[in-house]
Order: sequence, then structure tokens, then C-alpha cells
Amino acid sequence: MISAIACRRRNTGNCAYHQPLAVILLKTTTFIVFLLINLNLFGQNLTEKVGQIEVQLIQHNFIRNSDYELTKKITNRKNRPYQKLYFDSVGTLLKSISFGKHHNTDLRLTNNIKLFKYENEKLIECIEYESDYQKNVYPNWKSKYIYNKKGELIDESTFYYESDSLFFKTTYEYDVNSNRIKSLFNPTYYYKRDFDSINRITSLKQIHDNKIRWEWNYNYSENKRIGNFQTHYNDGEDYSKKEIQIYNDKGLVIETEEKHISKSGLNKKKKFFYDKNGVIKKIEFYESYSSGKNYELISYKEIKIKSKASIDIEIAKKINEQIDF
Repeated sequence: MISAIACRRRNTGNCAYHQPLAVILLKTTTFIVFLLINLNLFGQNLTEKVGQIEVQLIQHNFIRNSDYELTKKITNRKNRPYQKLYFDSVGTLLKSISFGKHHNTDLRLTNNIKLFKYENEKLIECIEYESDYQKNVYPNWKSKYIYNKKGELIDESTFYYESDSLFFKTTYEYDVNSNRIKSLFNPTYYYKRDFDSINRITSLKQIHDNKIRWEWNYNYSENKRIGNFQTHYNDGEDYSKKEIQIYNDKGLVIETEEKHISKSGLNKKKKFFYDKNGVIKKIEFYESYSSGKNYELISYKEIKIKSKASIDIEIAKKINEQIDF
């Protein structure tokens, strides 16, 4: 025991050999208890429910047979969520927890936890905790958000939690209608957006070294948004695709389809279903490897809600914004 905790700084004379064994044991025991308490606090406080609205995201994939044909069998038959989102009574996101890690997809295993802090109803900080492959979690990233006088987000910076050194930074610019027209990662690398007179996005471009690397161009009909995508790398591998979004009479997207145009590729379709409050309750995912082939349902996502608060269309909108598509 004594040799294991011998003094590291022998030249100071502050050595464990000079302390009574009872004192050493007491200090060691106190330190171990301190660690256990903190680990327990991490496990309890970080994973407990908060707020009035809990949203669970549950994924099911249809299993393929040895000939790579889809069967009716699905994964995740125990309906374990891969993510839980916690909101307050007005739809403000307070915490998110994801499950299953890259090298261990067991949904009983916590992946990461994000805690969100607000000031004057604006998000000002997010701390992200990572887990090991056991039950221990530790803070890994800290993001800070800065706004201008109009309340527009102008700076989003992520730091390594331990060293507080900058990992990644994005700054934003807006037009007079508060449409975000630029997301700048550095002076020569940014996203540029254009909007029409009623604030609908008409183009999205990636600019690098003063060159357009890829772009989306959008046009609208009564209940559709059609986007055309084109790359400009000039490497012989450029391609184009089309995205069609269809909306219902409430302005909610009910279907998206993404089709390759210039080259063959994997075409995709999503269908969205909503509950009576306007919250997404199910998303179905389809794929087709050929433009002439019918789409096949390959997976679906269920969204389950437990709420102590009434949910109106504005709260539903906030919840939908946090659901990954």
C-alpha cells in the first residue's frame, strides 16, 4: 500500500513515508469515495429526466436475407430509443441523450449527453459529455453562442472542454430581413445563401478559395420545392441530382425525394407523418437503385412523446426542428 502511494516529489520531504499509515489509508479511502460519488452524480444527474416534454426517437431497419433481399423482419424489436430529447413546457430543448456507440451499437449504452443553457431565451452554451464503453461519462466539448443586438446568432464556437482551446468556429452574416446569407468557417471557406422577396431560400453554395464547389438552386410551386444540385470540382466526377419536397395544406413537409440525374446512384425518398398537434410521429425511408425500379421501404423511425404540458403548433415546430431526418 505505502509503495503504491509514495511521494512523487521526494526532494521536498513531503513524502508518504513520513505519514502515519492510518492517515494514508484515510486519504486514499476519501479519494476513492470522492471518485465514486462523482461518477454516481454523473450517472444520475446527467441521465435523469428534465422538463415537461420527453421525446424518444426509435429506429427500425428491415433485415435483408443472404441474397440481400428485404424481409419483413426488423431490428430493435425491443423498441429502444437511440435518442431522447427533453424540452420545457414551451418547447425549449434542455437536454439530449443518444445511445449506442460506433463500435458497440447496443442501445443500452449511453453515447453522449448534451446540456443546453439559455439566457433571455437564447441558447448561450452547450456542454457535450462523452461516455466510455462502460457507464462513465466525462465532459468533452463546450460550445458558446454569441448574438448581435437584433438577436441574430453571429458566432458559434466549440472548445475542448479540458483545455478550453478552440476546436471549431463558425460566424454568420444576415440580410436586412434576418435571413442567414453566410456561414463562414474561415475567410476563404463559407456557405452562401440567397433568398427571394418572401424570404424563401433560392440557392445554397459552398465557396472555397473563391470558387463554387457545389450548389443547390431552388424553385417553388404551390405545394412543392424543387432543388437542383450540381458539383463543380472539375475532376471528371461531377454530378447532379434533384430533390423534391412536397408540403401539405399546413405547410408541413410530407415527402422528400432525391434522385440522381447525370449519373446513376442511390435514389431516396422519405415520408413524414404527424400527430394531431403537428409533431412528427413517424418517418419512413425508401431506396431505389434504379430510376425505373420501384422504391423499397428499408427502415422507419418512430417518435414517441410523453408530455405534462399541452403542445400547440409553435411547440410542435420547435420539437420537429430537433428531430433528425
